[in-house]
Amino acid sequence: MKHHLRQILIPAFLIFLTHTAFSQNDYGKILSRNIKKASLILEQKFKTDYFQDNSTDVARKPNPEVNFHSPLSVLNLNKERYLYPLLSQDTLSLGDTLVIGFVPDEELVIDSVWLHRGPVIVLDNGTLRFRNADATILGNLYTLENGQVICDSSVIRFPQQYFYQRSLIFTGNSAAVFRNSTLDFGGMVHTMALTDSAHLEMTDVHKTDFSTIAMYGNSSINIRNVEVAGEFIIDNNVDLAIAQAGTVLLWHVFRENSVAELSFPSGDFVEHYLFSNSLPDISGIDYTIHIDSCSNVMWGLMPSGGSDITVTGSEIRAIGLWFTGNDTTNVNGLVNNSYYSDFSPALTDRNLHLINSSVETWSLYTYNRSTVNLSGSILGEIGAMNGSTVQAQNYFLDGSGGYLWTTDTTLMVAAFSSLTSSLRSSGNSFLFFAYSTMTGGLVQALQNSVLFIIQSVVPDEITYDAAAAVWMANISSPVTGFSDSTVTVTGSAWIDAGTENIFTDFGNYALYYQPVDDTAVWFKAGGPYYHEVRKNTLIEWDTHGLQPGNYFLRLDLTDNNDNTVPAIKPVTLLPPVLGTSGITEAGEHFSLYPNPFSDKIICDFTLPAASGVHMEIFNTEGKRVKNIIMERQNAGKHKLTVNTSQLPKGVYYFRFEAGDVVKIGKVIK
Repeated sequence: MKHHLRQILIPAFLIFLTHTAFSQNDYGKILSRNIKKASLILEQKFKTDYFQDNSTDVARKPNPEVNFHSPLSVLNLNKERYLYPLLSQDTLSLGDTLVIGFVPDEELVIDSVWLHRGPVIVLDNGTLRFRNADATILGNLYTLENGQVICDSSVIRFPQQYFYQRSLIFTGNSAAVFRNSTLDFGGMVHTMALTDSAHLEMTDVHKTDFSTIAMYGNSSINIRNVEVAGEFIIDNNVDLAIAQAGTVLLWHVFRENSVAELSFPSGDFVEHYLFSNSLPDISGIDYTIHIDSCSNVMWGLMPSGGSDITVTGSEIRAIGLWFTGNDTTNVNGLVNNSYYSDFSPALTDRNLHLINSSVETWSLYTYNRSTVNLSGSILGEIGAMNGSTVQAQNYFLDGSGGYLWTTDTTLMVAAFSSLTSSLRSSGNSFLFFAYSTMTGGLVQALQNSVLFIIQSVVPDEITYDAAAAVWMANISSPVTGFSDSTVTVTGSAWIDAGTENIFTDFGNYALYYQPVDDTAVWFKAGGPYYHEVRKNTLIEWDTHGLQPGNYFLRLDLTDNNDNTVPAIKPVTLLPPVLGTSGITEAGEHFSLYPNPFSDKIICDFTLPAASGVHMEIFNTEGKRVKNIIMERQNAGKHKLTVNTSQLPKGVYYFRFEAGDVVKIGKVIK
C-alpha cells in the first residue's frame, strides 16, 4: 500500500475535453442574434400587454416556504453530455487538482485534519480513504473507472459560497462508501450524481443538508439511517434502496413508451414501498425503488413525451414536465397547490391523468431543440437546457420546486411575471428577465452566460463569473410628468462583464419617446451617452411642445459591439397648467387634509386680501375630475370642503389658486 499526497498537472485527456462550445466568432454572432430576437419579442409583448387586458394573468400568492433545491441542477449530469466538460472546466478553473490512481493500486489515507483547495479525482483503481479524519475539500469530488472513496468515522466538509456550488459525481464501476460519518455542505443544498455502474452507500451518516441526487445507467444507491436523504431523480436501469431515513423526495422518471397506473401511499411515514416493472399496470420502466421505514416521504413525477401515466388518490409533491423534441408546445393553466378530481393537462405529446389527486408544485424543463411558450401558470421551477428555447410570460414562480434557470446554449425570454426564488444563467445560455419583479433569492450569471435584466425589480446584489456578463436596463421614474417642462428620468444603464469575457461590455445608452396613440415613430429624447448609470439620473427630458397624454419612454442599452436591448416604460404627461413655473408657495396661508383622503378633502386657507377662489383636482391622465369655484371672498381665514366620495381610489393632483396664493400638490385616496 502506498500512502502519499501528490499535486499534479491536469491530465491531457481533461484538457482535450475542455468545455469550449463556440469559437469566439460564432459566440459573437449567436449573442447578436439572440439579443435581436429577444428584443423584438419583448417590445411586441410589451405593447400587447399595455393595450389589452391580460385575461391569462394569475393570482400571485407568495409561498412562505421557498425552497432552493431543484432537480434541474442534475438532470443533465450524465457522463456523455455533461460530466467530462464539467470535470475539465472545474479542474482547469481551480488549477489545484488532486488526482489519485495514476499509479496502480495507489491509495491516499487521510486520518487527521486535512484541507484541500480544489477538486479531487479518484480514477482507475485508486482509493481515497478517510479514517477518523476531519477533512475539508474546496472543490468537487469525482470517481472514474474503478476508483473508490471510503469514509469511516470521519467528518468531511464541502464549504459552499452559494447553493449547488459543490458536486459529488461517481462514474464507471466506482464506489463511494460513507459509514458512521458526517457530511457537511455548509447548510446549503448540493448535487450528487451516479452514472454507469457506480455505487453509493451511506450508513449511519449525519447529514442535515439537502441533496439533489441523479441516478443514470446501471448505478445503485443504498442509504440507511440518514436524517436528510434528499431528492432522487430515478432513471434508466438503476436500483435505489432507502431505509430508516428522513426527507425523501422520489422523482419517478417516465420516458417515452412508459405506462403506469399509480396510487402513492398516504401520510408522511412509509413503512414499505416497492416500484418496479414487475408490478402490474407498470411497463416500459427499468428501475427499482425500495423504501422501508422512512419519514417525510414525498412523491414526484417526471413524465416526458410519449408516456402514459395515471395517478389516483395521491398527494403529489411535484410534477416536472419534460419537453425534448423539436416541436413548439404551448403550456398554460398549471397552478401549484391544486386538487384535481379528473384532470389532464392540454399536452398533445403525452397523457398525464390525475384522478382525485393533489399537486403541490408544477415545474417545467426543456431540452434539445424544443420550444415552449408558457403563460398563465403558477409554477415551482422553470429550467432550460441544451439548445432549447423558452418564452414565458404572465407566470408566478413561487420557488417551491427550485428557481428560474438556464444552462448550455439555451435562450429564455421570461417576462411580465413575478419570482420569489433565485435567478441564474449558466453555461453558454442567454436569459432575458424583463418587466418582472423578483422578491427574493440570488441573481447570478455563471460560466459563459449572459443575463439581461430589463425593466425589472431584482435584489441589489448581482454576482457573475469571470467569463459571464450582466446587462441592466431600467427606467425607474417618472410615472407622471408635466408637458412644457423638464422631466427628470432616473434608472440604470450598465453592463458588467467578467475579466475573461471578451464578447460584450458597456458601449452607450440613449432615450426615446413615442406617443401611445402613434406607435410608428420613436423620437430621440437624448443621447447617446457614454457613461454608465446606476440608480441615478439618465436624462433631463425636455417636454416643451409635447401634448398632454400617454407616452412610451424607451431606454436603449448598447454594448461595445453595437448590440442593443430596449427597456420601455409608460409615462403620462399632465397638462402644463399643473406645472410649477411662476407658482408662489402658500406657506402658512394654506393647509389640506386628510392625505390620504376618503370621502372629503378639507382646505384651510387665509386670504391676505379679498379674492375669488378656484380649486381643481386632476387624475394621473390629466383629466379634471373636480372643479370648485368660489365667488369673491373677504380677507381672512376660510375653510373649503370638497366632496370626494365618488372618486375611485388612486393618485390625484390638485391646483389651488386665490389671488397671489397658489398651491399645487399630490393627494392619495
